[in-house]
Amino acid sequence: MISKALIPVAGLGTRLYPITQVVPKALLPLADKTGRVRPVVHWICAEAAAGGVQKVCLVVSSGQAETFQEYFDAARQAGDADLPAHIEFIVQDRPLGFGDAVLCGADFLGREAFLLLLGDHVRLASGGAEPCVAQVTGAYERHGGVAMVGMYEVGPEELSRVGVARGEPIADRVYKCTDFVEKPDAATAGTRLRTEGLADRRYLGHCGIYIFGTEILNCLTELRRQDRPAGEEVGLADAQSMLLERRSGKYYLMRIDGRAYDVGTPGTYADTLQVFMKGGRLC
Repeated sequence: MISKALIPVAGLGTRLYPITQVVPKALLPLADKTGRVRPVVHWICAEAAAGGVQKVCLVVSSGQAETFQEYFDAARQAGDADLPAHIEFIVQDRPLGFGDAVLCGADFLGREAFLLLLGDHVRLASGGAEPCVAQVTGAYERHGGVAMVGMYEVGPEELSRVGVARGEPIADRVYKCTDFVEKPDAATAGTRLRTEGLADRRYLGHCGIYIFGTEILNCLTELRRQDRPAGEEVGLADAQSMLLERRSGKYYLMRIDGRAYDVGTPGTYADTLQVFMKGGRLC
């Protein structure tokens, strides 16, 4: 069982400036069809709890932990019972990338497999399906592996925004990963990333849900130790590629029965607001 989740929310949110100068991106409001309004991070944490997670750690920027804590305290006082029992915070002192944020949470994670969630992606499961995080954790419990990465179908217009993988089907909606490219162009996707069973020009794109064993931390540590220009980010995608090369037979993908939505740009945030107000409860 996956009991811990790490959620990096320390990004500067520059594409949503100037609102993110005063409100962290993860605290921007999002309403569902029932009229329930909660910030993005609440929906992400609630989905983690629905997937069996008991402990969550948010990786935050310096000075933001108190703001997030105040929100969660208020939510619990208001009677919200859908959050994980334990939420804590770790500060990422400098914005050195998604991979560096994951390494900041290494002590919290310990030596067990963990759930990693993007802090600017939310998901809507298809009608009748269980929450998307629960779908991915269930696949991990059945298949194990060094990675189980949640994917959803994307078209050519979305390639520039997501990591895309090619999968070899091994079970219903589960694939062995055979190739991965971060934000590929259309030509690369067409030649390297076509997955059997998907329609023409449809691909498997990351949906913001990852389950990793501790080997991903070893890969990230190796990358951090490499000589690199001052301030260069440590990328999770680079660590994924390293892990895939080393453990390709145990690196899995799970195509969710649902869809992911990015709230990280003005346009995608506006689109997400519209979709979720029409589409039902987030989890």
